[in-house]
Amino acid sequence: MKDQLFLTIMLLIGFCGVAGTIGIVRARRKRETTYYWVSGVTFLVALAGVVALLEQFLLSMFMIISAALLSIVLLPRTMELQRQEILKQKQETDISAPLQLRDFWNLQGWIKLKARYGFRKTVILYSIVNIGIGAAIMLAFVAIGLFTTLIAVFYVIFSTAFSILILYRQLWKALKDT
Repeated sequence: MKDQLFLTIMLLIGFCGVAGTIGIVRARRKRETTYYWVSGVTFLVALAGVVALLEQFLLSMFMIISAALLSIVLLPRTMELQRQEILKQKQETDISAPLQLRDFWNLQGWIKLKARYGFRKTVILYSIVNIGIGAAIMLAFVAIGLFTTLIAVFYVIFSTAFSILILYRQLWKALKDT
């Protein structure tokens, strides 16, 4: 049990380190301070993992709660930045160009699908893909013993509901007029 907890925290630290680094690169490229704040939140979670490994659980929980509160405060601005990014990609996308797999690295593939098949079908497919990816990751974690099936199912349901609510709203605002 202790080995599983250690491995889970190490994965959390690694993931947050990579995500924070990507956020800093994005902040430097786009010259947007909000991305620095978001990177700071991910590094705070990584630091909370390190503190948890040192068995300072009260301090770790304080850091996690602080990161959650910062995330809530940053949510409106990050959603606005995401909407702007969708609009920028919408303008840059040639919807008559053939659909390629690399288009799905960003939102251009979804914008092309929306132009061809309509908004509802695209959002349904987008949601199915997100659910599939989340379920596959959780299944892998269950298979190696990091999570129980109950935790994995809860995570998939929660992340699906949250992503559908947030991303549908963002996609609807940005793509409804094309």
